[in-house]
Amino acid sequence: MKCKFFLWLVAHNHCWMADRLARRGLPHPEHCPFCDQEDKTIQHLLCSCVFSRQFWHQLLRRFGLPDVAPQPSSARFFDWWQQAGSTFNKDVGQGFNSLVMLGAWILWKERNDIVFNGVSPRLHRALLLAQDEADHWMLAGAKGLRGLVAAASRGG
Repeated sequence: MKCKFFLWLVAHNHCWMADRLARRGLPHPEHCPFCDQEDKTIQHLLCSCVFSRQFWHQLLRRFGLPDVAPQPSSARFFDWWQQAGSTFNKDVGQGFNSLVMLGAWILWKERNDIVFNGVSPRLHRALLLAQDEADHWMLAGAKGLRGLVAAASRGG
């Protein structure tokens, strides 16, 4: 439920980014906490940041889907998600949707760890967290993710 609510916030651009944190006197980075180069919008954070694109490529590759990772031209998270998801049949699409929700949630958690706990961004750590979370989701009954794992282990 937390992930779905988070994605609802993303869809409505209601995520607490630096401008909202600043207004409330909370710690906040001046630029993207991942790349420290661009404005810190939720679209950049989840889709167009170089760190995020690397994360998506690595994560999707682990599930046999590297060709649908966001590209530098991908500016809006939901546009990328919809376009990439439209290339799959229903079963793979269900797993892909679960994986995108999981990945976005992990990126948000990683961002929060950087902002509020002062850690440095590390792709390897985010990918380990994503794999651990995916394992938990599959144990909880995420059939689509199980299907992706099975297809990836068969080689397609």
